[in-house]
Amino acid sequence: MQENRLQVWVDLLKMVLVVLVGYFLSNTLAFVVVLPLVNFDLEAIAQLVSDPLNFPETRIVLMILQGVTALGIFVITPLIYIYWIDKTLSVKELFQKNGNYLIPLLLASVAIAIVEMPAITWIGKWNMEIDFPEFMDSFEQWAKLQEDKLKELTLFLTEFRSFEQFLLGFVVIGILPGIGEELLFRGVLQNKLKQLLGNVHIAIWLAAMIFSAFHLQFYGFVPRMFLGALFGYLYQWSGNLLYAMIAHFVNNGFTVIMMYLYQQNHIELDIDKQEVSSDAAILSLILTALLILVFYSIASKANPLLEKLTHSESLKDKY
Repeated sequence: MQENRLQVWVDLLKMVLVVLVGYFLSNTLAFVVVLPLVNFDLEAIAQLVSDPLNFPETRIVLMILQGVTALGIFVITPLIYIYWIDKTLSVKELFQKNGNYLIPLLLASVAIAIVEMPAITWIGKWNMEIDFPEFMDSFEQWAKLQEDKLKELTLFLTEFRSFEQFLLGFVVIGILPGIGEELLFRGVLQNKLKQLLGNVHIAIWLAAMIFSAFHLQFYGFVPRMFLGALFGYLYQWSGNLLYAMIAHFVNNGFTVIMMYLYQQNHIELDIDKQEVSSDAAILSLILTALLILVFYSIASKANPLLEKLTHSESLKDKY
């Protein structure tokens, strides 16, 4: 038992090393890809990365940089880890078949991702208003500065000047994170933590915390953690990572679409500035809970033999 636990620690260390190497190689590849777009001017890329807001004409270059980097870190890197390094995981096991229940589960995933948005927005507003004690003043200032920078960058990247820019943004902001982040944080990390800790709940929430912390946005930490846990349970209950990916994609992609429609004057709702009342948040929470129960019920029928939420899981079954 102790040897098996040690092996999981070794696997986690390998995962961290693979992600770090993937991060370096992905960034390098991204720079190579965009070099022709800036006339092979390395200094121009360095300036763009360090101060993107002062180079609005190169917005598409920055988007491509982010897209190639995300593809490398969150999609290619975990696939390499699963196929060639960790023999306890397999892509086939991550996407178990759900037979005739595939469509109902997909619809439930989409519905959950849409209905939870007001509640998550309200939680995010609460998170933004957290005040730290005086001895944490330095951290608070750093966190607020980081939040402001990332918010400005997000608004900069989602200021679509054409339909082509919108499509690129939809892929980079909606599709790639939906696929890649779920593959890494739920498909790999959550499964490894479950093997290590023997407790499904702790594994889901710990993976969700790491997922949220990875984004380096403290003032968005709590809502993103709840989303990560939601995606984790969708995967755990169904045994199929597809539903977590779909929910993640809808959560991101819906926002991108709404922002583009507002910018094109097709709708009057500015989703980025939309206020959510406490009544709307409570209604959202109730409907989300009901939809989660529906998803769980369908998933139980789709996978009657699938191990559900248990307090322990034998490591011997994994090695």
